[in-house]
Amino acid sequence: MMAFFTTFSSSFQLAISFWPFTALLLTFPLLVVQYMRLRRLVVGRMVMVYLVVLYALGLVAFTLYPMPDNPAWFCAHHAVSPQLHPLASIMDIQTEGLRAVLQVTMNIVFFIPLGMFLRVMYLVRWYMVVLLGLILSLTIEVTQLTGAFGLYPCSYRLFDVDDLLLNTGGALVGYWCGWLLPDLRNVKRGETVTTQPGLVRRLVAFTLDVVAAFIVMTCIGIVWYITMPGLAGNTTAVLSYSILTGSELVIQLIMPLMLGGRTIGGWMTGISLDDQERSWLHRLTMYMLRLGYIGLFMYGIMLGPGTGMLIIIGWLGVTLVGWWRYHRLPYTIIDAVWPRRR
Repeated sequence: MMAFFTTFSSSFQLAISFWPFTALLLTFPLLVVQYMRLRRLVVGRMVMVYLVVLYALGLVAFTLYPMPDNPAWFCAHHAVSPQLHPLASIMDIQTEGLRAVLQVTMNIVFFIPLGMFLRVMYLVRWYMVVLLGLILSLTIEVTQLTGAFGLYPCSYRLFDVDDLLLNTGGALVGYWCGWLLPDLRNVKRGETVTTQPGLVRRLVAFTLDVVAAFIVMTCIGIVWYITMPGLAGNTTAVLSYSILTGSELVIQLIMPLMLGGRTIGGWMTGISLDDQERSWLHRLTMYMLRLGYIGLFMYGIMLGPGTGMLIIIGWLGVTLVGWWRYHRLPYTIIDAVWPRRR
C-alpha cells in the first residue's frame, strides 16, 4: 500500500502545501460572479464552489505531477508506451494484488466529486455527466501522452485506456451519490439593487473596490515603468500614492455621484449608497467623508507593517463597533447632524 502512495508523494506534498490557499484565492472571483448572477450568497454553494476548486487543483496535481526534473535524461532512459488494452488493469489484480486494487479504486474515486458537483449545482442528466467525465478524463490522458502538449519531449506518464473507463464510471457513481447532498440548483435570486445591505455584502463590495483600485494602480505603474525607466525611489513612491489617490477619487467619489450611489463593487454586488433622499451638497459631503474614511484604510495598507497595521486595526475596530452598536458605518454620522429638509 505504501509503495502505491509513494508514486504520488511529490504530488501529495504539492497539493497539501498549496491547496487551501490557492483554492481560496481562486474561489473569490467565482463567488463574485455567482453573487452578480444571484444577488445573494448561499452558504451551501459557497462551500461547494470552494470544494470544487480544491478538487480541480488536486486533480491536476495528482494526474500531471511529478514532472521530470531533467526531461532529456528521462526521455533517454525511460520509454512510456500507451496501454491500449481495455480492462488490463482489472486483470493486473491477479498478479499485482493490492497495488492494482488501489490503482483501480483511486481512478474511480478521483472522479466521484465531479459527478456529485454536477448533480448538486446544475440541472444535468446522467448521460451528460458521463460525457463530461469522459471528456475530462480524455483531456488528462492526452496531456500525459503528449508530454503536457509538447512541454516535455516525451510522454512522462502512462496513457491508459482503462483510466477513461474507470474515471467515467467514477463520475457516474458520483452523480448517483449526489442525492445524499442538498439540492443547490434552484436558488431564489436576491434583490437586484439594495440600499440596506448587510455588513458582509458591504465588505465584499469594499474589497472589490480596493482590488479595482490596485489593479488600476498596477496597470498605470507598469506603463509608467516601461515608458519612463530609471525613476528614483522617492519619485516612484510619490507616483504610486498619486495614482492610488486618483483611482480612489474616481471609484469612491465621482462614480457614486454620477451613477446613483454605485461604485464598481456596488455595481457588482447590487448596492447603492443612496439609502435616503439627500440634497446634492449633502450627498457630496457624505461621499467626501466616505472617501476620507476609505483613504485612511488605504493609507494603512501603503504604510505596511508597524504604523500601517495599527491604523488598519483601529479602522476595523471602529467599523465593527459602529456597526454592532448602531448598525451604521462611521461616515454616515453626517446624516444625524445634517439639517432635515422640510
